[in-house]
Amino acid sequence: MITAAIIIFIAIVLVVAVVAIRGRREYAKREIRTSFGPEYDRVRSEYGGTRAADRELTRRNQMHSRLRLEPISANDRDFYASSWEHIRGGFLDDPVVALSSAEQLIARLLEARGYPVDDRGEQLALLSVQHGRAMADYRQALWVSERMRTDPASMPTEVKREALMQYQTLFEDLLTGPGAVVPRGIMQSEATP
Repeated sequence: MITAAIIIFIAIVLVVAVVAIRGRREYAKREIRTSFGPEYDRVRSEYGGTRAADRELTRRNQMHSRLRLEPISANDRDFYASSWEHIRGGFLDDPVVALSSAEQLIARLLEARGYPVDDRGEQLALLSVQHGRAMADYRQALWVSERMRTDPASMPTEVKREALMQYQTLFEDLLTGPGAVVPRGIMQSEATP
C-alpha cells in the first residue's frame, strides 16, 4: 500500500515537472517572439515555420550576447545628431544624396556601437535582437536606397521622404538606448524633412 502511494506520488511529481518545463519553454519562446516584434513574422516566413524561426531567433540572441556593444558618448551623440540634422536639411536639395548619407551615417554608427560590418545579413540579424520593431522600416529604406542607386528617377519624392524617416527610426533607436536623453533635434515630432 505504501509502495503504491510512493509510486503515485513520484508519478505526480514527474508529470508536474514535465508540465512546468514545457510551460517554461513555451513562455521563453513567446518572450523571444514578442521581443522581435514584426521581425518574427519575417523570420518565420523566411525560415519556413515556427520551429526554424525559434531556432534562428535563439541563435541571434546567443550571437548578440557575444557582441561587445559600446555606448555612445555624449559628444558622439551630439555629432551624430547634428550630422542627422544636416542630412535632413539637405533632403529637399538632393534626396538621393540625403538617403545615401543617411545609410552611411547609420553604418558608421553601427560600427561605432560594435555591430559587425563585413556581413550585411548577419548585421541585420543581430540588429533585430534589440531593434526588431525598427527592422522592417530599415529594410525598406535600404531597398529604396538600393533602387535609387540603379534608377533614381523611378522613386517619387514621397517614397524617398518615407525612406529617410524609416532610416531615422533605426537611427534614433541606436543613438538613444534605454534611459538615455534624446539629443537635440531628433525628436520624433521633428521627423519631417
